[in-house]
Amino acid sequence: MVHPTALRLLLAVTLITASSPPPAADPPPATDLSTRAGEDWGTFLGPAGTGASSLVGIASPWGAAGPRVVWHAAMGEGYCAPAVAGGRAFLFDRVENRLRLRAVEAETGRPLWEAGRDVVYTDSFGYDGGPRAQPVVSGDRLLTSGPDGKLECRAIVDGSLLWEVDTSANYRVIQNFFGVGTAPLVVGPQAVGAEERTLVVVQVGGSREGASPAAPERLDLVKGLDSGLVAFDLDTGAEVWRATNQLASYSVPVLATIGGRPLILAWMRDDLVAVEPATGKLLDRFRWRSDELFSVVAASPVVSGDQILLSECYGPGSVLLEVEKESFRELRRDRPGARPRQALKTHWNTPVLQDGYVYGSSGRNAGDAQLVCVNWNTGVVGWSEGGLGRASTTLVDGHLLVLGEYGDLVLARATAEKYDELSRVRPVDAASGRELLVAPCWAAPVIARGLLFVRGNGRVVCLDLLPAH
Repeated sequence: MVHPTALRLLLAVTLITASSPPPAADPPPATDLSTRAGEDWGTFLGPAGTGASSLVGIASPWGAAGPRVVWHAAMGEGYCAPAVAGGRAFLFDRVENRLRLRAVEAETGRPLWEAGRDVVYTDSFGYDGGPRAQPVVSGDRLLTSGPDGKLECRAIVDGSLLWEVDTSANYRVIQNFFGVGTAPLVVGPQAVGAEERTLVVVQVGGSREGASPAAPERLDLVKGLDSGLVAFDLDTGAEVWRATNQLASYSVPVLATIGGRPLILAWMRDDLVAVEPATGKLLDRFRWRSDELFSVVAASPVVSGDQILLSECYGPGSVLLEVEKESFRELRRDRPGARPRQALKTHWNTPVLQDGYVYGSSGRNAGDAQLVCVNWNTGVVGWSEGGLGRASTTLVDGHLLVLGEYGDLVLARATAEKYDELSRVRPVDAASGRELLVAPCWAAPVIARGLLFVRGNGRVVCLDLLPAH
């Protein structure tokens, strides 16, 4: 006979085991659902993190109606683009007090599965409480980072939870102005000690116990500890290393090979830091941020060879750095006080680089923002074009594909000679005639296997960039 106390303990253990998946669970294998060949876009700004697609043969210019609308779906709160891989599009949003993650067929929009969890995040500045960080696909795993700082790893085939880490609670994170908004960076597999591991590198920005200021917006009074950047094991969610006492920003870290060695470049709240991927060893740091309290950095670093471009809109604008013997060296910076049309002052939109010229949206506010072409070496603005608000720019097949803040979809030649717009449309629903992209359109476009995915307020739209057969 089992003692009643022992029985209760046995039942409790059984319930815990049933509700909490083992942290080292292997995800079920997922087959590729695509009928199209080509490149997936399962990470922020694409496979290389540069905002450039390898797709060739797009329709150019577009017809009067623009690219064919393949499907569209309603979205709740949030600002992030979908991740698209293996014939699946992963949509991340918030409905009432619940974060919702959906997988749909990328080519049809047909629902595959849905998962979610409760969330209590409230934005300090009145923006909506949905997710800001794009989901990230790595093999058969899907990573999401909610605005409240909870990092989750799920199986892409069915959405089952593999592991989770509450980074805000575990590392005593003081809520940033707009919550957590930077996507994870997957690095590896690579040697970590005697093991091969794939790492999930996250801007966490942990602080000391009791670090909360009396006024929550006074982040200048918060001091970081040792968990600005944290690497977790992709298989288990276990911490591998932590680095830097910096607080977090909204800039997604990038992995680059500089001087023949891999480096993680993370633009934190105040400084750009360079760390070794395997150990988290801090190599150097460079401060680049406005002195204004209510300012942020959000664009990712742009890398070319041994050089790194940083750009923000609240103060100093852009700076070009070079890495020499593990140290940053400044090459040039924008002229102090330069207006958006005279410099590269990006807000949250990471600029794109082609043939020695950078293209991006320059300006803090929608009214003064300009689409600009800037010489990488000199910082000189070749041309500027207004009217698109704080736009997002993607490179594809020798073109700039631009998503304007108010729903304009623009195709222009990627040329430094002049602004050469080929097409401009506002996609509409064929049945109702209503416009599908409504402001704010703040998520960077996604291009996967010839399909374009763009998100506006309350809707995600899939369009076909290839010519009609």
